[in-house]
Amino acid sequence: METFAQRIQHHQAFWDKTPVERPLIGFRIGDYLLANKFQAALPLLQEGHIITPDMLEVDRFLPDYDRMYAQSLETGQDIFWTAEPFTAIPWMEAMLGCEIRASEASFTSKPWLNDLADIDQVQIDEAHNPWLAKYLEFVEKLTTHSQGRYPAGQPILRGTSDMLGALRGQTNLVFDYLDQPQAIQQLAQKVTGLFRRVVQLHREATTPFQDGYTMGFYHLWCPGPCLWFQDDLVALLSPRLYRKYLYDLNVQMCQGYDYTLCHLHPTSFFILDDLLQIEGLKTIEINKDIGGPSIAEMLPEFRKVLREKRLLIWGDLDQDELELILAELPYEGLYLHIVAPTVTEAQRLKQFIESKGKHV
Repeated sequence: METFAQRIQHHQAFWDKTPVERPLIGFRIGDYLLANKFQAALPLLQEGHIITPDMLEVDRFLPDYDRMYAQSLETGQDIFWTAEPFTAIPWMEAMLGCEIRASEASFTSKPWLNDLADIDQVQIDEAHNPWLAKYLEFVEKLTTHSQGRYPAGQPILRGTSDMLGALRGQTNLVFDYLDQPQAIQQLAQKVTGLFRRVVQLHREATTPFQDGYTMGFYHLWCPGPCLWFQDDLVALLSPRLYRKYLYDLNVQMCQGYDYTLCHLHPTSFFILDDLLQIEGLKTIEINKDIGGPSIAEMLPEFRKVLREKRLLIWGDLDQDELELILAELPYEGLYLHIVAPTVTEAQRLKQFIESKGKHV
């Protein structure tokens, strides 16, 4: 096991895009599902049940975090395992007033904003919002409970288009940009600001880790304050609508942060060139999606990102896919976050990557 200082050096090399023997390596043990990894959450996973913040008893989740942390140490990964407020909850949607419902595998939100004339009702009352209070309770208790072993980072927080779709419904979102562009853009500006405020409150509720902060979900250490976002529902819009209405909000999302990341599915590759133009966006994460294009098919996009920024590839990468990546891509600014079924398989894949290392 490498020391904290050595692992920090790996991260610093990633951010600096300096020559390295191999890419940055991290693992998620299990599969693509999130909710069922927490024993404390299993009683909540009942089809149709409405979830309220009081149902999430943070203390009951703490043993799950410790178990996952211990498991992560066995992999020998470079990254710092990061605890996040229970990441299966759609937190931004909940804070914005959406009803949260459970299924047997996940949690979803229900739209409620039936009329854009009611935009004033979309708010997060910091003193009285129970979902925000629960989120910050997770952050504070995880920070204290960790005792410096691991950081408390930002979980999946849906970005601008996703919040709009959550509030209005996905079909309405598309028609809003055609029929009521001024009103929906006013809402887009508002929720973007609320997202950034939640990230700020998160940072204020925790403490630095190894003189930096860590992006949750990807467990990527950063030398300073960081923010990451996703905008999955841009896939429903045309390139013209994205550029006219949402591009500037992606620029705004990154402002004030030196370490930023945007999560991207292949279905949204049509905005990749635009994202590469955002000076404040430092890293682009690309998913290997189930049923999506292969790693070989995405190599042109990977190369394009690495020419301009840093690239994080996330998914259940097997040995053949890793061999292709290592043969075809530069290692500078490359981070492989591998979803592995077991610790043993993670260890094997790490050894394989190390065996392909370059001399620098």
